[in-house]
Amino acid sequence: MSLDQLQPWLVPWAKWLYRYAAAYGCQITSVRRSYSEQRRLYADYLAGRSKYPAAPPGRSMHEAGRAWDMVGRPEILAWLGAGWESVGGTWGGRFGDQIHFEA
Repeated sequence: MSLDQLQPWLVPWAKWLYRYAAAYGCQITSVRRSYSEQRRLYADYLAGRSKYPAAPPGRSMHEAGRAWDMVGRPEILAWLGAGWESVGGTWGGRFGDQIHFEA
């Protein structure tokens, strides 16, 4: 997954955060998604086939190129989330999606 799929203005900020994340073993699992991909993820979430929440299609910042997901140890994701929030980003851990980062 490449953070270059994000909106151009967001790429440098996301890469800034990911430099720290990668040093602790975190990996990017999702960046930009199509409407149909978001619809499938949302259906999987509603059916209990996914342990991660997904927004309804048309309401996901992934579709707009303004969000990415990273997996890693929960305490590292929380630390990264606090750092992301300190520069004005939104961390999904505040609403039950600890792998989600958006702007």
